[in-house]
Order: sequence, then C-alpha cells, then structure tokens
Amino acid sequence: AMPPGRAGGKAAVVLQCEWQQCSFVASDMEEFCAHVAQHLQQHLPGSGGQSAEMDPLVCLSLAEEYTCLWQDCGFCSPASSAELVRHVYFHCYHTKLKQWGLRALQGQAELSHCQLDFQSHNIIPEIQESFLCLWEYCERSFDNPEWFYRHVEDHSFCSEYKAAGKENHVLLCGWKDCNCSFKGRCKLREHLRSHTQEKVVACPTCGGMFANNTKFFDHIRRQTALEQQRFQCSHCSKRFATERLLRDHMRNHVNHYKCPLCDMTCPLPSSLRNHIRFRHSEERPFKCDYCDYSCKNLIDLRKHLDTHSKEPAYRCEFEACSFSARSLCSIKLHYRKVHEGDSEPRYKCHVCDKCFTRGNNLTVHLRKKHQFKWPSGHPRFRYREHEDGYMRLQLVRYESVELTEQLLKDREKRGEALDGSSECMVLPEGQGSLQGILLEPP
Repeated sequence: AMPPGRAGGKAAVVLQCEWQQCSFVASDMEEFCAHVAQHLQQHLPGSGGQSAEMDPLVCLSLAEEYTCLWQDCGFCSPASSAELVRHVYFHCYHTKLKQWGLRALQGQAELSHCQLDFQSHNIIPEIQESFLCLWEYCERSFDNPEWFYRHVEDHSFCSEYKAAGKENHVLLCGWKDCNCSFKGRCKLREHLRSHTQEKVVACPTCGGMFANNTKFFDHIRRQTALEQQRFQCSHCSKRFATERLLRDHMRNHVNHYKCPLCDMTCPLPSSLRNHIRFRHSEERPFKCDYCDYSCKNLIDLRKHLDTHSKEPAYRCEFEACSFSARSLCSIKLHYRKVHEGDSEPRYKCHVCDKCFTRGNNLTVHLRKKHQFKWPSGHPRFRYREHEDGYMRLQLVRYESVELTEQLLKDREKRGEALDGSSECMVLPEGQGSLQGILLEPP
C-alpha cells in the first residue's frame, strides 16, 4: 500500500540506515522505509513477494524470537507478535526526528551539544500495539508511525469549517470523545498531537524525543554549567539557565487538582490518580504467584516476592557488618536498632533546632512537642534540604488561587472553622497566579 502523502513536507534529509553494517542513505521517508522493509523481509523467515509492510507481519509467527539488528538497540520481540515490525519502523521515524534535531541545533549558534550518553541514541519506546486512528468513522491502524501521523494530519486538511455563532466558523476535532474547536488548521494539527503523542524532533546525541523545538532546546540548556544557571527556585533551591525554565519548574510545585473524596490537592492528574488508587480504592491488581498476597503497585509486589526467596536479597551496607535479610523492611529495622546512632543527623526542627537521623522522628517531635498538624488533605509532612545540608519542614504549599477558593468554600459548606493561623502568600509577579498556604502550629 502506498503511504499517505505529506503536503508541504520538509526539505530532503540524510536518512542513514543503521541495520547492522548497512551504509544505505535515503533522502526521503518513502525510499528509507522501503529499504528498511527489505531488511525485515530478509530477517524474517517465510517472506514472499507481498507488500513490503505486510510481509514481516505474516511471517512473524513462524519463529520463536526476533532481535532488532539496529545498531545500539538490542530489542527482542517474543513469538506471534508484530511488535518487532512496529519497532523497526519506529527506528525509521526516529532517524528522521534526529536529523531534524541536528538541523535545529545548527540554527542555534549559542547552544552547545547534548552532554548525555550517546549509547542511548537508538533506544526507542516499546510499541506494543498498532497505531490506531480514532477520528470519527475511521479507526484505520498502522504499523509505521510515519504513515500514521501523515494519515491523521490528512484528517485536519479535510476537516470542514462549522458555524459557531453568527459570524465565526471553527474547525472541530473529530477525535473520539473530544469536543475541542479551533479557528485554523494549524492549531487543529497541533492539537491532534496531544491525541497521537506525535513528537516532531529528537536529540541527535541521546535520542530523546520532544513535542517541539522549544522543549528540545530546553533539554540542551538544562545541561549548562552550574555557574551559568542564574535563576533559582525559592521553593526547592534548584537552579535554571533561563527565567522561562524556572517558571516551567515552578508549576510543578503548584497544586491544581483536588481529590473529590477528600481535601488532598495535587500538582498533576497522574499524582491525583495515584492518590485515589492508594488512599480510596480497595483494588489490589498485583497478585503473588506463590501465595494469596496482593497489593496496589508493582514495587510492593517485588518487595513481597523477596520473602519467597531462599537466598537473602539484602545485605547491610555498613562495613564489618555481615547481617543479611530477605526483605528490605528487615534491613531497615536492623539499621534502626544497630546502626542508627552511627550516622550523622540530617533532619533539624526549624523551631528549636533539635536534630534527628530520621524524618519520621522529626515528624513525631513536631506533632507532640510543637503541636503541628498535617496540612488539610495531605497524609504527611514534607521536608526539603536547605543550604546548610539539613532537611527541614516544608512550610509553604503552593496552590492555584482558584483551587484555594474552592477548598475554602468546601470547608464553609461542611461547617468547618477556617484555620485562622494559616496565612496566605501571593508569589511575586512573573511566577504565575499562585497562592501558598503557610503551615504554622495552632
């Protein structure tokens, strides 16, 4: 099948095949993908004279395991899976993005090159399923990401303007369960990338992929020497090369999302989902194959599996100590009982300067000695490192003004008295419309 066309595509690029020792070079994606398809036909048994893109899928089920022969990759695909084919075609797409990244850097004389490890430049994400178009009445699937993204872009070109009011006309996004509308096709195409997760540029050194050139350049700027990072976060003391990077970072400290079941607030939808799963859900999808144990995440399951091992999985890291155990919990308990006094205290009370070796001990001290309370909706205190190296209580929690107003209204409806000791703080201009809650003892 012919690939979808790309109207107004970019200029020719140098696409170097990296399958084993191949030295083939193409100038466009059609030629490049056709060439790589030949490698797949030779690599997979039972190929005939069918379509270049479909042949590998037909014969994949005839072998036990397939290894990607792209340089510095090492990916393996199990039997009866088309994952290897999608994986190799993604290498084609990734090669193009790295070329665009190289081109973008050539136009930025003030930027140096990426300092990260070159060994990861051909490591790409796992592609477990075909690329599926969810545009209304479409649902075509693709194994080549290049053809998939071109196909989705074609939908934006074919979309017709709809009336919105007396004079305005807009383009509607036809993606499943999306009601967004846009004034121009360019904005619609950009929006569609949020559905397809399309990246448009990659770092030619480390292989990282980015949604736009700005994020790619930020990736380079974050690697600048510390003395050149003149913008410092007042909340966690991290430093950044530009003021915009600092503003982007500050958003991670701001809670925009409130749990519908309690007063917990979170900075990201993902952290809110994790909170609901751990605090409010009884579902335990991770089950042990050796006993009836089940848990809520893979980390806890792995810890539990250590208890079934006959050999000790953990050993005490202190010199001249030969203690070992099958669980991390036992090692931590051993450390507290035997070695805790040997380590330097890292936690310090900001009220009375008393020091502790563990954050949990400082938490008990703050609650009993100074009558501190946990912040509303949050299950614990948080500590951050100061310039003197000590961890102290994080006194400020940033929340959006809109979310703070919602929390206050919710408390009023419940008839709760507002905490008069908590103060509000508006951040300096340029850091966004944020508000901090100062945590103080009653």
